[in-house]
Amino acid sequence: MRWKVGCGDKVYFWKDKWIGEDFTLQQKYNQLFLINEQQDDLISMMGTFDQDRWSWNLKWRRNLFDYESDQAVNFMEEINSMYIQRYVKDVMLWKADPSGVYTTKSAYNLLITLSSPALDRRTSQLLWNMKIPPKHAVFTWKLLSGRLPTRANLSRRRVNIQDTACPLCGDVQEEVGHLFFNCKKILGLWWESMSWIQAMGPLSVSPVDHFLQFCDGFGAERNHSTCCGWWVALTSTIWKHRNFLIFQNKPFEPQKVMEDAMFSIWSWLKARQKGYNISFNHWSSNISDSFG
Repeated sequence: MRWKVGCGDKVYFWKDKWIGEDFTLQQKYNQLFLINEQQDDLISMMGTFDQDRWSWNLKWRRNLFDYESDQAVNFMEEINSMYIQRYVKDVMLWKADPSGVYTTKSAYNLLITLSSPALDRRTSQLLWNMKIPPKHAVFTWKLLSGRLPTRANLSRRRVNIQDTACPLCGDVQEEVGHLFFNCKKILGLWWESMSWIQAMGPLSVSPVDHFLQFCDGFGAERNHSTCCGWWVALTSTIWKHRNFLIFQNKPFEPQKVMEDAMFSIWSWLKARQKGYNISFNHWSSNISDSFG
């Protein structure tokens, strides 16, 4: 928000943003502010009208030093360029919309711009082309965009969190990269998954990089759709069992997480392929075949 000044009876001369920039006069001309006697005055108290013509009446604690003269000249030029109008009210303008009027849409766009790094084209293409249930696509978007309410994220958003440690291991803060990819309770799940695609090497702890590396990396020929689907199935199941632990006090069992994730992706394959008649037991026993 910023002020559009009319008569100046609501706007603080030094401490409000009214010149049209992203800082106050106090911030821009701090040396002059320190020697001014009207530091807490409204604009309307900083001068007088002679009929309808405005004149500034600035009061200083002392005479200006030579090195302050240039700054004072710029300062006076800037405030003299502003038109103070006796019979016009001061109004607040919403800078995120050209009209100056607040709208929910402009606020949403502003928040998206400030807080969410846009997914690159390849990541978005892989994500939104997957044939998975919509709620899992939304979950994946939140994970890749850093929007999941992990304890660290909640703490950053000023939510009162007494314990920010990872609920699975308790060793470090519950950041997304740790919880899903680097926790000692989780690493074995990814190592086993990599054995199915015959891949070796370290995986990133950045969600986007991990997603691309697992689905699109390692230089191996394989079923990208199934790789991406498995990545979503495993991460969403980790999150589900993490929540079971926190909210229902159920133990976190990595093997159970793996089994539930395998059942999830099998059920997605079954739902999207007409005439799919492979049983879960047979599919899970030969799971590496699905990634070839």
